[in-house]
Amino acid sequence: MIKKMGRMALLLLGSAVLGTLLLVLAFCLPVERMRENVAVSVDSMIKDPEEVADNAFAQYVWSEKETYTDAIMVQNAIERIPGKNVFEEAMWVYHTDLEEEVWTPEASLKAFLSEEGMEQSYLHEYSRYWHGYLIYLKPLLLIFSWSQIVMLGIVLQVLLMGAVLFASIKRGTPGVGAAMLIGFLFMKPVLVLCSLTMSVCWIITLAVLLIMLLCHSKIEAGKRYPELFLLTGILTSYFDFLTYPVVTLGFPLCAYFLLAERESIKKGLQKVIGYSFCWGVGYVGMWALKWIIADVTLHTGTIKDAAWSIIGRTEAIGGRPRMNGGFYVIGLNLQEYKWMIYPAAAGLLLLVSLALFFLAARKLSVRAALEIVIPCVVIFCIPFAWIVVVQHHSALHARFTFRILSVAAVAVSCMGIKLFKSLRKSEKSLKNQ
Repeated sequence: MIKKMGRMALLLLGSAVLGTLLLVLAFCLPVERMRENVAVSVDSMIKDPEEVADNAFAQYVWSEKETYTDAIMVQNAIERIPGKNVFEEAMWVYHTDLEEEVWTPEASLKAFLSEEGMEQSYLHEYSRYWHGYLIYLKPLLLIFSWSQIVMLGIVLQVLLMGAVLFASIKRGTPGVGAAMLIGFLFMKPVLVLCSLTMSVCWIITLAVLLIMLLCHSKIEAGKRYPELFLLTGILTSYFDFLTYPVVTLGFPLCAYFLLAERESIKKGLQKVIGYSFCWGVGYVGMWALKWIIADVTLHTGTIKDAAWSIIGRTEAIGGRPRMNGGFYVIGLNLQEYKWMIYPAAAGLLLLVSLALFFLAARKLSVRAALEIVIPCVVIFCIPFAWIVVVQHHSALHARFTFRILSVAAVAVSCMGIKLFKSLRKSEKSLKNQ
């Protein structure tokens, strides 16, 4: 255990050092060409929905698409502040914003590119986040326009989903691919595919699922799943903009139980809690190391700023009691599923899984059914617990945090698939006898 903890600590520290070095190298790249590539596509990437009023699908995309954070990411990538060295840039991540009365990230980006109206601007820093996306966005913008990078992202996501489906079928565990697709459908998939911001957690999740499918036996034999979940938390903290991070935990947890043999209730719970803890250590630890590195080297005040941010993001909403506020914010996130297809699909998933549970309890045993169901129920609760804890942030940004609820859909799917598999295995065993 001590050796395991030592390895994980080294992995966390090494990730922070490597992450810092990669960011510094990214800021060494020239930005002139990047600006040109953004300028040629900025009007096509930031649109008023009224411009496509004659196309219902396009209007839906442009009214719901997360251009707000995408614009911040792009401006962070193409801006360099005179007089600042690359390490300062990597730690502070400066960019020029318009004054509040005229400010939106989209307006700031357009003003920065046109150099018009910048007399109402000020220097903004964003040191709380790692901004790891800059290590791929900056090099890509040297070669491609913003719109071309979005197309490349769509292609990458489709290829990764195809690879997960193929690997799950080839491995004889098609349930992993099916659960992945069901979860993706509960994330408003079109908006994930076409957004720089919203695709980050999804790409990380797909990459981890693919690794699990290809290397499950080796990882399990070497008892390396704690390190895999730790690394997943680290990558999420490094690349993501606090969008829907729990997806990178919930989907792989469900995939693990679909890949692994049935275990006792105690062992199943130990795995859920243990792997979730490892993910949390990676996620929180990597974030904290950014604050420490920035504060110790440049006296940025990031630790104090981050502490106040944590207090603000986790406070109860609207002066309500915490649980009362939590249920209110869960409701806000559920409201993002406006189309009737979502509650209908969720209800159908739940009914099928409950029917399979009662059938398994009758044909196998109650204990055998509970061994499958209980870990899935705990995973099901993870996104709701996250919303209750981080309720202020989840209320303010419900338009994208709602995607963590897809974990609940995957957990229900995982339960149903596992129960169905156990029933079929029991039937085959009886026939062979």
